[in-house]
Amino acid sequence: MSPDCASWKCRCCGFDRWHNVTVKRRNGALYETSFYACSGCSVMFLNPNQFNVHSTSAPNVELPKVVRIRAVKS
Repeated sequence: MSPDCASWKCRCCGFDRWHNVTVKRRNGALYETSFYACSGCSVMFLNPNQFNVHSTSAPNVELPKVVRIRAVKS
């Protein structure tokens, strides 16, 4: 899959380019992961089509769990 800059825009920052995430292993070899990242804000995602603001596909974004902390009475 290659970036289509004419029709892709990040859902978080609006930047128009993404890249494949590559990491270097301990032995120095490069490993291309199954992740992609916005070249503007570096948010990572698995499917550029779902993370495209112009797409009609569901974004598949999970909101973080909200934890309420009770005040300690003294």
